[in-house]
Amino acid sequence: MPPASRAPRDLYVAIGVDCDPDRDAYPARLRWRGVEALPRLFDIEDVRWTLNVRADTQVRQYCGSAAYCWEEYHHIWRLAEARGSAIAWHLHYFGPDGLQDVSESNILENIEVGSAALGRPDVVHMGWTFQNDFSLRHLARAGVRVDYSPVPRMRFLGHGGVDAYDWSRFAYRPQLWHGVKMIPAFSAFDPMLSRRFRTERVMLTMTTRPILYRRLLDDFFASGADFFVSYFHADEIANAVGGWRNRHLYSFDHLRANLDALRERANRANYRLCFVNVRELADILFDEGRTRYA
Repeated sequence: MPPASRAPRDLYVAIGVDCDPDRDAYPARLRWRGVEALPRLFDIEDVRWTLNVRADTQVRQYCGSAAYCWEEYHHIWRLAEARGSAIAWHLHYFGPDGLQDVSESNILENIEVGSAALGRPDVVHMGWTFQNDFSLRHLARAGVRVDYSPVPRMRFLGHGGVDAYDWSRFAYRPQLWHGVKMIPAFSAFDPMLSRRFRTERVMLTMTTRPILYRRLLDDFFASGADFFVSYFHADEIANAVGGWRNRHLYSFDHLRANLDALRERANRANYRLCFVNVRELADILFDEGRTRYA
């Protein structure tokens, strides 16, 4: 039966934004031009964003309070929520030396400090997407109920003392771990990009140049999946990443173009596109009456 003659399927789309400080000024200082540019997103029709706010010991070390980003830009978070978007926690496990520190003591301190700063948030997107069993158990105890960090079939040993993670055994389906709803972002199989990044699969942020991002969309629509999760970093819409990546890789215009491509591909494949925030997506995916995942 031709696609146009079938009833459309729902395709649920959730897009997160990691609200980190700008990479072009780091580590000399934490600057937040990317966060200040977030209201540009609210002009994009129909999309419900999930904004992941930094709150951890590194923010406290630089800014005097782990709640700095939450309090300084509170007007942006309230504006987002008024438009149907959601606020989540972007938790990094930095040590005082600026390197990734996943010791149990540092994990516990960062969970305690960050959770208190944000008022016990229930949704998390981890820094570097890192998660382990110890971290997740204690996040659950702190009130986290949804984690959309997983990037299936991807593992990276890190670079420069940061960015290590291991999701190599995580399948592309929502799962319940320690009472936390684990929702994966889409990672694509692409031989060329896999060789470049030395990972089995590839995750591209949604601000990536469209000629590359469309390869991820090709793989997604070939999968037949009925939910799609992607994300990007706030500095990527503010030309604040630094170096060649500002000029050639990331931009706000790329984000718009990739959203247009997603809409066009969904229409062509006879999907009814439904933009949701991650909290809403969790409710949908773990509802026994609505999906096959619960």
